[in-house]
Amino acid sequence: MAIYATDDDYRAYNNLAAEAELPDNVTSLLRAASLAVRMYTSVCVYLVDDGDLPVEQSVRDAFRDATCAHATALNKLGIDPDKGGAVDVSVKASKSISGASFSYSTVEQENAAQVRQQVATGIAPSARQILDAAGLNSTGPWRAG
Repeated sequence: MAIYATDDDYRAYNNLAAEAELPDNVTSLLRAASLAVRMYTSVCVYLVDDGDLPVEQSVRDAFRDATCAHATALNKLGIDPDKGGAVDVSVKASKSISGASFSYSTVEQENAAQVRQQVATGIAPSARQILDAAGLNSTGPWRAG
């Protein structure tokens, strides 16, 4: 399977300085994100090279950016693709620090859990938007040419 983004792409997408540390599992994040992008675009028609990478630069760029967006979402949500698909979608309901306590509403908890589940098992909303904007989705028109 093709991996659509490199460590340097991830760094550039996140505006990280050259010396900034990447997540320890960045390769796994990019691999999992590439698979999510591939699954989301599975009914799209585009030319690929011998390495299964899109030939058209605009398609390649969209795949790269969507891969970086999804990998970033996985990382920020603490979803580790190396854990064999186990997903903990629980969200903290309350927190206390030095006598002060905070509670979160059920709606916020449910929304957070839904987003976490969506990113863990599908594709991040930001990655989906990138692909949709490029016309790379299962609901858009197919272009002949």
